[in-house]
Amino acid sequence: MLTKHPSNPILVPDPTLWWANKKIYNAAAFEENREYNLIFRAIGDDYISRLGRARSTDGVDFRIDPEPIFSPESEWDKKGCEDPRISLIEGTYWMAYTAFDGISARVALASTKDFKSWSKRISLFPGWREGRWVPEEQAEWSKAAALFPEQIGGKYYLFFGDDSVWPAESENLVDWKPSKSAVLEPRPGHFDASYVEMGPPPIKTPEGWLILYHGIDTRDDDRVYRLGAALLDLENPLKVIWRSNEPILEPTEEFEKIGHIDIIEGGMDRLRGLEPDGLKLLSKAGKLPQAIFCCGTVSSQSRLKIYYSGSDTVMCLAEGAIDFEDTSKKSSTQ
Repeated sequence: MLTKHPSNPILVPDPTLWWANKKIYNAAAFEENREYNLIFRAIGDDYISRLGRARSTDGVDFRIDPEPIFSPESEWDKKGCEDPRISLIEGTYWMAYTAFDGISARVALASTKDFKSWSKRISLFPGWREGRWVPEEQAEWSKAAALFPEQIGGKYYLFFGDDSVWPAESENLVDWKPSKSAVLEPRPGHFDASYVEMGPPPIKTPEGWLILYHGIDTRDDDRVYRLGAALLDLENPLKVIWRSNEPILEPTEEFEKIGHIDIIEGGMDRLRGLEPDGLKLLSKAGKLPQAIFCCGTVSSQSRLKIYYSGSDTVMCLAEGAIDFEDTSKKSSTQ
């Protein structure tokens, strides 16, 4: 269903940029004025996440702006602005991202029209702490949020979460009411048996809202992040009408399996001292997770470009067709 681009990885850390010389990954994506844009998470010498911008005329060869466009500015995001997802709503770009203070992750939201000036940053779910795995020291924990690109039944919707995917509703894009009833949960015996996490903003199709999400098979050291898909009812996005039994994208290449992946034991602090040979040794010992991770897609006509990161280190591209044929009267075996 999906074809990985032969030029992968299409975007790699830049040794000339102090803020993006270690990792470039987990990018939001959009097309504007016939130009493809990636708003990517970058790690540099200080191992603090900032967001940068890269542009392309063909969606493959990208040039990076020399300075970050979004950086930490307060106590609650002092260790990083992470994993952006961007939705264009009524002429304004709304960016949901994860703010990290070194202990807790929080879903945050900011808006812009030009990626130069931004609205006030807001934390959406103060006190939220769901999920089976969240340690006690993390008094708050929410992340991985993506906005629907339009109102549905007079409401705005946002899906967020790792461990499970939860919905939230708003009437004004500022005040949000989260639900503790998950839309997607792990499924025993599947590629997403242990964990699910929201992917890029939902894509509207005649069949329903198409969402991509991340699934993890196990909590062990050699866990694998794969990409799954689900279809939601157009008028009721809390209703799942189809969900893939198999992943639609998974790590197969070395740059998708071996890299500076954040979730190793010891996290960012341990990554600071690991060279490529050390990462390969961890991989051979079964102690290096494998991951593809997607925060952004671009769809045009019947083609879908999926921009995903390989092992939290580089950006890659996969492409596939979206079938816009009305199949509502056909039988389905899925």
